Amino acid sequence: MKRITSLLLLTSLVVGCGGSSEPKQASQSPAKAKKTAAKEVEKTAQTPEKKAVTYEQLMTAADELIEKRDANNAIKVLTAAIKAKPTTSTAYIKRAAILAEAKLLKQAIGDMNSAIAVESDNPKLRNTRGYFLLLLKEYSAAEKDFNKAIDLDKEYPQVYNNRGLVFIGQNQFIKAMIDFKTAIKLKPDYVDALNNLGFVYLQMEDPDYSKAVETFSQVLETNPEYLNAISNRGRAYFKLENYDSAIADFSQAIELQPANDQYYLHRSEAYKAAGQEELSRQDVAHVVWSQQLTEINRRIANNPKNINLWLARGVHLLKEGNIEQAEKSFDNALVIDGNNISAITERAKLHTSQDQFAEVVTLCTKSLEANDTTTIRSIRGDAHLQLGQLTEAITDFEACRRFDSRVVEAYRLRGEEYKTAGNAELAKADSDHAAKLEQQLSKQASTEEAVAPRAFVPVKFEETAAAEKETEVE
Repeated sequence: MKRITSLLLLTSLVVGCGGSSEPKQASQSPAKAKKTAAKEVEKTAQTPEKKAVTYEQLMTAADELIEKRDANNAIKVLTAAIKAKPTTSTAYIKRAAILAEAKLLKQAIGDMNSAIAVESDNPKLRNTRGYFLLLLKEYSAAEKDFNKAIDLDKEYPQVYNNRGLVFIGQNQFIKAMIDFKTAIKLKPDYVDALNNLGFVYLQMEDPDYSKAVETFSQVLETNPEYLNAISNRGRAYFKLENYDSAIADFSQAIELQPANDQYYLHRSEAYKAAGQEELSRQDVAHVVWSQQLTEINRRIANNPKNINLWLARGVHLLKEGNIEQAEKSFDNALVIDGNNISAITERAKLHTSQDQFAEVVTLCTKSLEANDTTTIRSIRGDAHLQLGQLTEAITDFEACRRFDSRVVEAYRLRGEEYKTAGNAELAKADSDHAAKLEQQLSKQASTEEAVAPRAFVPVKFEETAAAEKETEVE
């Protein structure tokens, strides 16, 4: 069994690393907070020496900005608050949380250093800084922080969970198991620690897959949609050769997070092991499709004005029936060039697939006002026909000199309408024209069949020679 040596792999399989509410990423603003506080702060954050607001107002404004997820301005306000009261830890902690969410872990650790300098005996601050160090894979420093936090508070379950993750990162699975069990003993409903314990059973040198299944099942009794426990249990079932249960777990994981290719690959392996080769191939094909989409998205990010990339994305999305995102892609293409024939064609085809024929007419009409093309007229003609707007359809078909069964249908249906309306002369004209077109189509089809190349039949030289010899004898 391959052990985890990278936290990147670790975090894809183990969740709930922090396990506590620290660091908070957003705080609720006080009920009586002044509505103008944020605006006042934004004007003074750059020049705190001129500020006319108090530390309390700054913190209220920061909470409001955090709640709105306005990270940049929240950092400015918190910086002003820190300058106003550098010996208070709260602003450091809040700013550290924002920085950590932005993956600026070293800067976040710097703020936690300042917070700990103010409150050196606060175990939560040690736990938070240790967690940031864990994310940086600085295991030794992280363990020191967690050890200190435990010294300060031996009844703190989250810190045992986090120290257990340090041990997993170092492949010290027995130590990790002890810490996770301690965390669970202190907090029996601690599903993150329970999931991580199950992961240890799955990954340790001598894996206990049955115990892993049992542990992950306990997690799911508390939280049926705990994604990592579902996927991890599927892996354990696979190792136990219980392929049906593994497939069920991976399918549920896919339902909860359809963009995760790893779940498809796991299920593909389970399908293959269960002898369901076609379903296995379908999952692999989906992963290939997903990777191709990722590449298209990457190219669009580098060149967002390339209309062909947006069209390719839309067409690619439709291969898996993702209509909503395909619509957005084609619409983005039309924003770049509203008269691009390929973009109009693809958007019209998508409208047509959803029976949105009026939208097709509107789209094509707008384009034809700028540039009259036979392709767009033909598309609009089809939409008119579907809407029963027969004269409009025929006008478009004639304008683009179209000649096929739909043109015949348009004349035939209009003839029937004229007949119902009592206009025998126009009814006969359309009916006769439809019959004439249908006859021409039939004749054209027969001609094409008659001139079709015959299949080449190879003749063996020996057979030809024998036939010639027989002819001479006769």
